[in-house]
Amino acid sequence: MPSMKRKRRLPTPITQRIDEAVNSVPGVRSSTATYAPHLPVEASVQAAAKFAEDVVDLASGFYRQTVSESQLYEFTDGAFDVLFDLAAERTVLVHGISKQTAPNTRDNSYHRGYPSRSGFDKGHAMSHAQGGLEGGPNYFRQSPGTNRRIAPAGHLWRDIETYLAKHPGTYAFVRLIYPADITIDVPTAMEYGALFPEGFRSVMFDNA
Repeated sequence: MPSMKRKRRLPTPITQRIDEAVNSVPGVRSSTATYAPHLPVEASVQAAAKFAEDVVDLASGFYRQTVSESQLYEFTDGAFDVLFDLAAERTVLVHGISKQTAPNTRDNSYHRGYPSRSGFDKGHAMSHAQGGLEGGPNYFRQSPGTNRRIAPAGHLWRDIETYLAKHPGTYAFVRLIYPADITIDVPTAMEYGALFPEGFRSVMFDNA
């Protein structure tokens, strides 16, 4: 009797996983339409750079709509570009091109020593595997349910991180959203966006 070979299942495209999650996972919703007028119409370095500028402008505008007094400052942390509010001492946006990272290079001792807070993980805006640095403006207080694969929202967050780590050269951003006019460093939501080959997607995650 001839042996029956199993057909190998192709992995679900990341854009499909995102589309399915925004329709089924509590606390997760699409924000892709917000960026539609700004998406690059051609695949070029110049077009991607212009889109990145628009992302910073949009993040600045959204932030100033809810925070009456702010002092926004742009800089690079050595891996990604950061939009930071000096007045409230908190990160607003981290964005840039995902990078290939050598295995076992994360500074675990620094990560363990970074101050923790009850009920929250030490979340990375850009994970180490996709080129993000430890600590500083790349860290934020993230709920375990979005930071770990212990809930559907966390599975999606990690799926996006894993994709970006395996596909260096992909533009992505994480925008942190805070309560109106309250200078605390814990975001109420995070927005993750990326220019995937199948099309741009951005997703809002409640930080709960």
